[in-house]
Amino acid sequence: MLKLKRMRVILTILFIFLPLSFSQAEGLTDQQARDYRKKGYRLQSRGDLGGALSFYQKAVGLNSDYVQAHNDLGVIYEMQGQLDEAEKYYQKALKINPDFMPAHANLALLYEKKNDIRKATYHWKKRYLKGKKGDYWQEVARQHLLKLGTYPQVRKEMMEEKAANLSKELVYQREQKRLEIIEEAKLHFKLGQRAFEERDYKTATEELGKVISLKSSDLELQEKAKKIMEKSKDFYLKQSALVDIKDALECIKDNNYFSAADKLKNALDSVFRITQEEISQKR
Repeated sequence: MLKLKRMRVILTILFIFLPLSFSQAEGLTDQQARDYRKKGYRLQSRGDLGGALSFYQKAVGLNSDYVQAHNDLGVIYEMQGQLDEAEKYYQKALKINPDFMPAHANLALLYEKKNDIRKATYHWKKRYLKGKKGDYWQEVARQHLLKLGTYPQVRKEMMEEKAANLSKELVYQREQKRLEIIEEAKLHFKLGQRAFEERDYKTATEELGKVISLKSSDLELQEKAKKIMEKSKDFYLKQSALVDIKDALECIKDNNYFSAADKLKNALDSVFRITQEEISQKR
């Protein structure tokens, strides 16, 4: 029983410290790969291509995703005249990182050596499009595309791509605006519906009128707002007529006949508008 407890304690300690050990080992491996690459670059600078090749191979052996070291191997093989091997390592670099621009430039130059205009153009185009105005390598790419006779075509494709992106952006902006209008219409509809339920017909009519004036693409919402607004307007006019008549009677009691006449006139106007609405709905 005591042995079993000890085993459990040991296993618990291992589970705690093993991930940390692996993480530290991985960090040391990456650092060692970087150190190998630095040594390889120093030897390459001195013209020792064989020694550089050995260290670059050690670097990718420790870190198979080391994109710069794969590209370096391609450079060494190309300098040794092994173009197919160089191409393989440049492609490996791009497989790890498709936007690694040095590998695109190296492949473009390599394909020029192989007289493969189509592939050279493809990689110079990638390098050109990723560059910024005034960027040295963008200008190099442009000069090579001119030499290959493919720059006008690339520039046309670039303009077409920009136009397509602009069109997408405009479509996106329109869609965002459409959604914003729908949300605004929904808000006014909610306010109008609540006011209608609370018998505040004046506010209800105003809010629902805003829904209709926004002309959102939500046709169902528009139709609902129209129906409730018609009822709200009708109730509001009746309410106004009753208030005006009540006020007119009060004015008559106070011998204020001029004000009473104005109130009755307003009440009659409301009644007339209700009548007109009913006639137009029957048509």
